[in-house]
Amino acid sequence: MRTVHHFGPDDWEAARTVRLAAIRDAFGERSQFFREQAALEEAAWRTVLAGHARFGAFVDDAPAGTVCWRPDGPDSLLYGMWVRPDVRGSGLAGELVDAVLAVARRHGSRALRLKVEPGNARALAFYAKTGFRVLEAPCDGARHPTGLVVMERALD
Repeated sequence: MRTVHHFGPDDWEAARTVRLAAIRDAFGERSQFFREQAALEEAAWRTVLAGHARFGAFVDDAPAGTVCWRPDGPDSLLYGMWVRPDVRGSGLAGELVDAVLAVARRHGSRALRLKVEPGNARALAFYAKTGFRVLEAPCDGARHPTGLVVMERALD
């Protein structure tokens, strides 16, 4: 069974579990970043969860994905997207984006922005398919990517 949950401060343990799974997948358990996040106390997790929206996805009660949202002036940001490798392509990423879009609309945001590594072709294609367009793709004089690709989706 697959579920997507909007974490609040009282869900800090589940949010921590999903976040650490994402960091473990991306950076490994031996990374300094993983160790720092794993060492955070309950109060820190509660503060983070009170300050922005974090969603967690589970497949058969195991962490399967996460994404975050926060306001940014009249617009808002989608960040921290992660889907477990074995469930990529299953539609879960779309469910996570839909959850963020709903929060952004309730907030009255004009647009939702995100940033993607220029070499992450799968993510770039996914976001384009879900209605995001490239706003900014920094390149050097030879048209080689030099920074993150900024994408935006207008909210009606």
